[in-house]
Amino acid sequence: MSTEFTLGVLSPFLGGWYFGGIMTGIARAGRELGANVLAMQTTDAGTEQTEIERPPDLRHLVGAEQLSGVVVILRAAGSAYLKSVQQSGRPVVVIGHEVSDVDCPVIVPDNRAGVRDAVAHLVEHGHRRIAFAGYLGATDVQERLDAYREALVAHGIAADPDLVFAADDNHEGGGEAAGRRLVAAGIPSTALVAGTDANAVGIMTVLQGQGLVLPRDQAIIGFDDQRVAAYADPPLTTVRQPVQLLGRTAVAELARLLHGVGEPIAHHYVPTALVVRESCGCVPGPASATAAEQLRAAVAPVAPELPAPAVDHDVTTVADAIGHEPVPGLSAAVQRLAQASGRSEILMDMVTTVSEQDTPAGPLMRAMMQAHGRALFHDNVYLQKTLSQQYEVSTELLRGHRDDPRGLGWLARTPAVAGCLGLWTGDGTTLEVAGAYRHGGTPPELPARLPVTAFPPAYLTEVAAEVAEGIVCVVPVKVDASDWGLLAVVDTAVRAVETGREPVNHWAALLAHTLDYDRMVRDLRLGKEQLRAAALYDGLTGLPNRTLFLDRLRQAVRQRRRIPGRRFAVLFLDVDGFKVVNDSLGHAAGDGLLIEVAARINENLRATDTAARFGGDEFLILLDDIAQNSDANDVAQRLQASLAEPFHVQGHDVVVTASIGVTFGDSSAATAEDLVRDADIAMYTAKSRMKGSQAVFDDSMRTRAVRRLQVESELRRALDRQEIRTFVQPIVHLPTGRIDGFEALARWEHPTRGLLDPIDFLPIAEETGLVIGIGQQILADSCRRLAAWRAASGRDLRISVNVSHRQLWTRTLIGTLTKCLGETGCEGRWLALELTESVVMRDPAQARTFLEEIHALGCELYIDDFGTGYSSLEALHRLPIDALKIDKSFVSRLGHDTKSGDLVDSIILMGHKLGLRLIAEGVETAEQRDHLVRLGCGYGQGHLFAEPVPADEAEDRFLLNWQTPT
Repeated sequence: MSTEFTLGVLSPFLGGWYFGGIMTGIARAGRELGANVLAMQTTDAGTEQTEIERPPDLRHLVGAEQLSGVVVILRAAGSAYLKSVQQSGRPVVVIGHEVSDVDCPVIVPDNRAGVRDAVAHLVEHGHRRIAFAGYLGATDVQERLDAYREALVAHGIAADPDLVFAADDNHEGGGEAAGRRLVAAGIPSTALVAGTDANAVGIMTVLQGQGLVLPRDQAIIGFDDQRVAAYADPPLTTVRQPVQLLGRTAVAELARLLHGVGEPIAHHYVPTALVVRESCGCVPGPASATAAEQLRAAVAPVAPELPAPAVDHDVTTVADAIGHEPVPGLSAAVQRLAQASGRSEILMDMVTTVSEQDTPAGPLMRAMMQAHGRALFHDNVYLQKTLSQQYEVSTELLRGHRDDPRGLGWLARTPAVAGCLGLWTGDGTTLEVAGAYRHGGTPPELPARLPVTAFPPAYLTEVAAEVAEGIVCVVPVKVDASDWGLLAVVDTAVRAVETGREPVNHWAALLAHTLDYDRMVRDLRLGKEQLRAAALYDGLTGLPNRTLFLDRLRQAVRQRRRIPGRRFAVLFLDVDGFKVVNDSLGHAAGDGLLIEVAARINENLRATDTAARFGGDEFLILLDDIAQNSDANDVAQRLQASLAEPFHVQGHDVVVTASIGVTFGDSSAATAEDLVRDADIAMYTAKSRMKGSQAVFDDSMRTRAVRRLQVESELRRALDRQEIRTFVQPIVHLPTGRIDGFEALARWEHPTRGLLDPIDFLPIAEETGLVIGIGQQILADSCRRLAAWRAASGRDLRISVNVSHRQLWTRTLIGTLTKCLGETGCEGRWLALELTESVVMRDPAQARTFLEEIHALGCELYIDDFGTGYSSLEALHRLPIDALKIDKSFVSRLGHDTKSGDLVDSIILMGHKLGLRLIAEGVETAEQRDHLVRLGCGYGQGHLFAEPVPADEAEDRFLLNWQTPT
């Protein structure tokens, strides 16, 4: 069937007696005008049909590219959204209530006329104490309350506010709450008008539970004429609201706007009618009107599908059968009237009408009861079939791990003719077409993505046009915060009961939960893989971690035991200089360096080898199935050469080296842990000899390693027990022999081994980080003592303190200095810090920043052991250096080695050119002193003047009793 246009419907729900009834009216009227219907549910899938107090927040007009106009049902969308629809050139018609700030036709039931008739009917029964009960948060019910008050006044009855009872909602539960309030008030009324039939039934339940007889003790009239009204006990008198006619009227008005016919009409009031049953106090008896008149009044308002002449014909056929023999076509007439209304309960009203005639009507009653029974049977069959379908759909979707639910294959278990699923992409304006369905065939090839304004695809409306009374229903696949997209299905407007389209809502809710579950399962699987990866692989470099490495090493050990002669080697690699990079450039730079180191290691290994990150800057390498032991040394050299090439890290060129320890799996008794330990020991041995070298494990290394571990443990205790002592050695003005200051030195007063020199513990302290604590202790003690010596002697003395790699690059030095100076009263200009060339030249640019911060505190800076490291004169020129300390290895050869003398002369000359103070270390003879003086060196220290002494003895020896050496 060709369609003239496509009309959109926005509705909070697509099923139920109210929304479903309106949808049926829209669909049928649309088809009569040659239009397709695209209906969009605006609430979340699975939402219960409660009162919609605030319209949902809509972002896009679904299917806008296909729509000519839009019908909006009862707060399905807000005013701003509807204005945007109008601004796009599409007319809007609203059903059920007015929308502020939106100028459009409004289709509403004539609430006032219906309520006026209900009040008048109760007054005719002699009631003057008439109450009202309803949910006052609903616009329709509020209008009905206003009409109730106006009707009372019109009959000369004052409206009593104490006779208005609030319901919690428009449903039976809300009516029960109102009934309880009525009972609590002492039931001050003799009759009551309810805002809805469901409220009326709830009130009746409460009152009958209190022992009241209805309608004798309380007459009740409802509103809506829901199916429950005819089956209530007593049957409920109500005001019939023709919901299908609301939908039909909206379509007619929308078509008129599209075609520009006539003047716009702001409000359309659809007639309502009082349906008299028994709850109002009326009892079956002699009829005041003819049977035909009563039957037509009961049937015509709810049989819009039959033209008036057809209704008259069938009504006359039924009326003629009262009191007579069955007439031809009687059963068919009864059946048509019931089917045209779509409500089997209309037969109950017809039975009541016939029973009021004072004439036997056995055959007619039998025909109506048969028709009623068939209708109830068909309702029951439909409901059972629907429940079965819902069960099958639920089961199918719960098995989503077997068949992807996004493919919509499960729609084959439903009455849906076609369907399409769109899932949101990242931008929230486009849908990925995830699945399509066509009953009995294959859906066409669809675009991979569609803008929401082009969803559902046009082929669904084409399919709907081919189906008798077919419409396209679109439901959000959204439950709470989980918003997946939109489900569109081709459904039919005709259903045996008024809840016909509610299964679509249920399907979308099930689909949303299934997709949530599917995502949860995928996330759990991914999480499991991630946990496995985290358990076996290093998160930074992607290399195997210690656990996986040891597992592979154990396999190698087992193979070695099974296969004699099989060789393998373990390499333990430590990145020399990593801590400097990490401390100076930051952890991000350190991480970047480790990633690049790992990549270079892998590049130099075979596929059968395993490289692992052991922790920090340490790596383990398993060389499995090597031909000879020398292969391991070759690999180690290759790795060292590769890692010695500069790394570019965060804009800096960084140079590091690798110290490597090697051990072989020669011993069948060795375990994987033994081999790793031995390779570690060999690496530390290589590192202690010379960074960037390699060493092969032997048993003597283990002895030394055990000793080193013992020293580390004892050193930690020494810090806690204050066993690290401050010693000082004077720095002398060489021409005069006057003491200019002191160098502070650390000594370890071991409880059993006596006084230990720095070489016995400082290298270990540097590796373990304990040097930071030692440095802080010596610095604080030196500042405190210098301040005391200056105060006691009145002399302008200085003290210099050594700073290690760790101390400078851990970024805590400035804070430590500031604290020491502040707490001891020592001024910064009295203090000098000594650093070696290698410490400073690791990163001259960053070092300059640190040194300038130190200078800003007033402290001086000395380069210690100058000439033994490597440095750039240009870099030194730019650094804030105050003095150079000439290494004792050059001083010791003065007078014996011409080259040494020339070198010292060059250093002194360079120092003078740079404006630096010169201090010679290791001056042991008067000849060395005199030579230095002739070369122009101003200061010196060494055994010629004094060996280092405990700081406690310094004041007595050097300040009170100092004698200048000759």
